[in-house]
Amino acid sequence: MKSSPCVVRLWKLVLAVAVSLTLVAQGRADGPLKWKFKQGDALEYVMERAVDGKLNLSGADIEFKLKMTFDTTWKVTAVAADGTASVDQSLERLQVSMDSPLAGSLEYDSAAPTKPDSPAWSMMIEPMVTGLLGQTLKWKVSPQGKVTDIEMPEKLKETFAKQSEGGNRQAGLGLGGNMFSDRGLREFVEKSVAPLSDQAPGKDVTWKQSFESPIPRIGTQTAETTFSFAGADKLDGKSVEKIKTVTELTFEPADDAQADLEITAQAASGTIYFDPAAGRMIKAEDTQSSTKEITGPRELTQEVKEVSTIRMGKSPAPKPAAKEEKDKDAAK
Repeated sequence: MKSSPCVVRLWKLVLAVAVSLTLVAQGRADGPLKWKFKQGDALEYVMERAVDGKLNLSGADIEFKLKMTFDTTWKVTAVAADGTASVDQSLERLQVSMDSPLAGSLEYDSAAPTKPDSPAWSMMIEPMVTGLLGQTLKWKVSPQGKVTDIEMPEKLKETFAKQSEGGNRQAGLGLGGNMFSDRGLREFVEKSVAPLSDQAPGKDVTWKQSFESPIPRIGTQTAETTFSFAGADKLDGKSVEKIKTVTELTFEPADDAQADLEITAQAASGTIYFDPAAGRMIKAEDTQSSTKEITGPRELTQEVKEVSTIRMGKSPAPKPAAKEEKDKDAAK
């Protein structure tokens, strides 16, 4: 017995609703993931970068540790018809923890009243930190997370120019990369926004992002990250799409290289948690480790492990200094 056209249409409607509800229940997006912005949005993200490394220079081991925490706010000033947002990103707070035989140990929190008392701080780090704090970077970002039109404030340009004139003294600290530079800060901004595929989530969907890092008088290192969907999940009570990341380092020597560099070991992977309903990245975490050998006038082996996280929210308030705690106790 044939079903009437009305019954057929009814069953198709029921089936479509059932599929839609199943996708929602699973937290899956039924189309490409997209960043969603509205004019007036103010998104707070905490970005942490911890580097643990060891240098072997002609048989002598030098170990160093560095942790930097950035509290940032993204203010959406406008949204174009295609969903591209104009963003003002300000650095509200910076925390630095460092231990290096070349620069000593120090702890710094821009939200705390005290500053480190060391030559390394006053001569090398403080000028760059004060140049960054309170500054606003302007950029645009598409719904697929493509960052363009990054504009640096004049004060930052002046800071980077002075740093360049001074021969980039921070490089001698063994900090595992120079975030305090024009190139490094632009890369920092781009990496803070998760790039998305133009295809709906699926197990065979992949896409890539790469960054080049010139090493003076040696060559250029390229970090290429491959992204892939890893299924739906829950995070902080929200339905999210998990995106897996795998990064590979390659190296191209300069024509007039004064030393040879070889990447002898590497491993890098991470996970991004994206809320498809809100159009927001909730959290991202990434761990990279590598061993590099440089041969030339001197032999150098560098082992570095870097852990990076980005999450929505703010850092905890700084702990009161010991004296402040005693004063509070006395007042009680």
